[in-house]
Amino acid sequence: MNNDERIEREYTAAHANALRLIERVRQHIEDKPAPDGETRIGWDDIGKLRHTCARLEDLLEPDEPEDDGS
Repeated sequence: MNNDERIEREYTAAHANALRLIERVRQHIEDKPAPDGETRIGWDDIGKLRHTCARLEDLLEPDEPEDDGS
């Protein structure tokens, strides 16, 4: 297997894993009490959901400064 084939295989695997993890995060959030549901929501629920949001925001921050084209 040449380097290009290995790169393609590894990227494909990482891409599939990322999509699988996104689905798990979505399911994790869906498993929380619904805002308009019958489950009573407490401060601990708010804290846990805010913590999840903060982790997602950290994940979405750019790793490197944006290239300004110069």
